[in-house]
Amino acid sequence: MLRLATRLSAVAAPRLACGTVQGRGCLAQVARGYSTVDMDVLDYLLKVEKDGEEYYRGLAEKATNPGFKRILTMLADDEARHYQAIEDMAHSGDTGMGKSTILKTTKSVFDQIRADPTVDLLAAKDQLELYAAARDLEARNRDEYIARASAASDPKVRALFELVANEEQKHYIMIDELIQFIQRDEEPDWESYRLDDSLYDNINRVDVA
Repeated sequence: MLRLATRLSAVAAPRLACGTVQGRGCLAQVARGYSTVDMDVLDYLLKVEKDGEEYYRGLAEKATNPGFKRILTMLADDEARHYQAIEDMAHSGDTGMGKSTILKTTKSVFDQIRADPTVDLLAAKDQLELYAAARDLEARNRDEYIARASAASDPKVRALFELVANEEQKHYIMIDELIQFIQRDEEPDWESYRLDDSLYDNINRVDVA
């Protein structure tokens, strides 16, 4: 799993071969109205999102409790949602993807874990390195989307990349909060104020620190 983070950060944006994404043809064969540069970017980001979904489903299988498994599954589902939004944009020029409330749901899961005396957070500390790698991956993906948005020639493509950059920032915060939640298991009253989706719904206000 850790190879994914290295691979995504090391390679330049590749062009996918025909039929490599869920058995479908190259986007360039079906999309209309986009420049070659925009199509190359869309192809690349489809691959990133598909890999991300598989990555988080793998982490979910390793989760030490149902709450953490739910959080990681939500991340996988979000990557699948991003994939569909990018594909819709490439095929029809539009996307139905809206803003997520994934951080609100994460906060609720944390509250449920705190209320369950049977949850052993000590066991989860063995997976902190995996979660840190996932957090770093989200930071790189977020920065990639911001850069791609700036370079996009089509306004709709640019708007999509900005929206997904916001969503990747939520993922970054989500995983960082998961790490802190595990590390602060002896502080039952600790509560984060970063788990607010509205803080990250505008690319101009994204806190990338």
